[in-house]
Amino acid sequence: MRYRPTHKQEIRQRILEVAASQFRSNGSEAVRVADVMQAAGLTHGGFYKHFEDKDQLLREAVSTALDQVATRLRDMVRNLSRREALRKVIATYLSEEHMLRPDLGCALAAMGTELARMPLAMKSAVGEALDAYADRLDFLMPGATASQRRSAFLVLFSSMAGCIMSARAHPNQETRIQMLAAGRAFFEQAFCSEQPPAFLETVN
Repeated sequence: MRYRPTHKQEIRQRILEVAASQFRSNGSEAVRVADVMQAAGLTHGGFYKHFEDKDQLLREAVSTALDQVATRLRDMVRNLSRREALRKVIATYLSEEHMLRPDLGCALAAMGTELARMPLAMKSAVGEALDAYADRLDFLMPGATASQRRSAFLVLFSSMAGCIMSARAHPNQETRIQMLAAGRAFFEQAFCSEQPPAFLETVN
């Protein structure tokens, strides 16, 4: 049977997208390679045609997950002014939908504490993926210099990820919604006003 020249890459991408969803939903420890391949409609043995091991899959799946979110957010705010776009990003990130669907959301919010405990080699790969995430979205941030905009991105997105993680961890639905609403109001006031956040004055 003859396949298209792009067939192998398409299969690889399918595996990455399924893995990205499963790792965000269940955590890396709970997800087996066999689970990913079965969900992708593929045989377990075929995995090693595309990846050396689960660690490589995890590294690339985290990158895929962050890229998916960055693409979705950029597409969503196209043609909006910077402040309007950032308001929409904050509202979307700190939404009930994002809280309830870790499998489709930000890998930092879904796997942050787990990523922090990973070996240095894995952290280095994840760090590169996070840098690429910032590269695609820090144009939305306040600040007169690239360094200020990157600092604003790091503070905003790590803080929003923490807010989502805390809301997911709380058992009371009313409190969870309150946490998200308070976070949206706080970050919009801090990052979307005419004056940039005061902490950026300390960044060159």
